[in-house]
Amino acid sequence: MSRGRIIDSDDEDEESLTPPKRALDGELDLTSLIDVVFLLLIFFMVSSTMKGTPDVDTPQAHFGTGVVEKTASIVTVLRDGPGGPPMIILGDGRGPEGNLDDVHDYISQAAREGKTHVIIKAERDIPHGFVQQIEKVVSKVENIRLNIGVQEKH
Repeated sequence: MSRGRIIDSDDEDEESLTPPKRALDGELDLTSLIDVVFLLLIFFMVSSTMKGTPDVDTPQAHFGTGVVEKTASIVTVLRDGPGGPPMIILGDGRGPEGNLDDVHDYISQAAREGKTHVIIKAERDIPHGFVQQIEKVVSKVENIRLNIGVQEKH
């Protein structure tokens, strides 16, 4: 059994030895740069203060405050069928069907009769953008308070 030599003899040619690897002129050692970046990152994380968004003074919600039906006109929005457009009912689900122009006329007439509140009731799967269109139409009528009908979770 022969074992490999641990120490090379001086007899070998120096040309057969490979020179040590050198960094090419285009390569940079980024280790120290990365260390400095991490130190700066840690410094700024430790020294900075974490502030959230400033508190906004919002008005109190009137959840649970009912609106008397005698002083309110109701607009109901129902789903006409799967994939169909929403159906606007001028009343509490038992009135005539209408469109956005009819809603404006209905609310204007109710305002002349002294009904200062408008309640919009919409089914859960009605797109919010459609309800917003109705809100825009209602907001064009003066002296009206807009309310959104909600159902409590049981």
